[in-house]
Amino acid sequence: MTKNNGRNQTNKLLKTEILESEATSPEAEIIERTTRGGRLFVSLRYSEYRYLWSGAFLSNIGTWIQTVALGWFVFQITNSEFSLGLVNFASSLPTFFLALVGGVIADRYERRSLLIVGQVILMILAFILGALVSFHLASFLSIMALSLGAGIATSFNFPAWQALIPELVPRKNLMNAVALNSAQFNAARLVGPAIAGVIIAKLGVASTFYINALSFLAVIIALVLIKPRPIEKPQVGENIWRNLVGGINYARNDVSVATLLTAVGILSIFGMPYSVLMPVFARDILKVGASGLGYLMAASGLGAVSGAIIVAGLSHTVQRKTLFKFGLLSCSIFLFVFAFSKIFILSLIAQAGVGVSFLISISSSNTSLQASASSNIRGRIMSLFVWAFLGVAPIGSFFMGSIANLLGSPIAVAIGSSIVLITAITLFIRRDLLESAG
Repeated sequence: MTKNNGRNQTNKLLKTEILESEATSPEAEIIERTTRGGRLFVSLRYSEYRYLWSGAFLSNIGTWIQTVALGWFVFQITNSEFSLGLVNFASSLPTFFLALVGGVIADRYERRSLLIVGQVILMILAFILGALVSFHLASFLSIMALSLGAGIATSFNFPAWQALIPELVPRKNLMNAVALNSAQFNAARLVGPAIAGVIIAKLGVASTFYINALSFLAVIIALVLIKPRPIEKPQVGENIWRNLVGGINYARNDVSVATLLTAVGILSIFGMPYSVLMPVFARDILKVGASGLGYLMAASGLGAVSGAIIVAGLSHTVQRKTLFKFGLLSCSIFLFVFAFSKIFILSLIAQAGVGVSFLISISSSNTSLQASASSNIRGRIMSLFVWAFLGVAPIGSFFMGSIANLLGSPIAVAIGSSIVLITAITLFIRRDLLESAG
């Protein structure tokens, strides 16, 4: 009886929030009239969301430039596949321990302010990394330390970022907003790696870190400009542990939410860590060098942008759970093709396919989880998503690097893709697991 009353109260909160989010926006009526025939970019018609989207896009270009450069630099100074996995492990490890706490913080304090502080910290760390490389002081240990610091800042930023999006658009456009947010991230993933190789060749590795540091100004300015809708928050005096457990219990008691989080975790552990081995595929298997590495990552980014556009266009017509299952299935197939391809063009196509599939899976699961929670618990639900998506990534990076070191990179990627395939097939057979996912 208590559980049913709790669910009824949650449903009432959700209905109230839907009405408030659609009624409080002064742009809602105009947008509804002007976008009936073109819903693809409807969320960008809301100025608050548009500011955040634009700032994040510019900042993420810098982030992807640094990601490519850092992987290349680490592989050059260590010549070790295991080291690549270890650096990724260090940057992701804090999320494993702190993401859930970050969700509680995001529900207790103003999310925009939390994001500004986090972005400033990440900017400073990028400048330090650039300086260390410029003065030939960068070592594997210093890179590990800075990666760990960036991971700590990110742990508190991601839940707040995910929970902020529903405060900027009406709930009916949430899936569109989530998809377009993924589109900007992956458009940056397309642009950043494509130019990273050129920047490394012309200006050196250190310059990429300075460029990334400056790019954080774009998202900081955007965060200063936006004014999210005020939402109800728990009393700060409430016990943090009780807040955290409340979020976990909410997710555990909903079969669809628990299934989505589990499947996302499997994709994160066994599917996506293949990216840490990209320098190996570029240099030793496909033999295309730094520029080829940039193109491979750009192909995945192009696929992800395409996937985001697909999701944004289908957000009002196709069920989220259907998109999620097909995304997992196709991702496993494209990963397997990439694992054993020795033809650069085929590898590019497989990378694009992985990008499309991955984006479809993540956007659909992200939206389902956000739609399941009221605003006062959304930070904690999204922290569970971040934990499943990024927090368990250290396990995947360690797994992928270790297996690659023992059996080779192609075998490691193939093993991971097989596990993702089994997960997808299970969800197709057990339809009840995602019955309320939308």
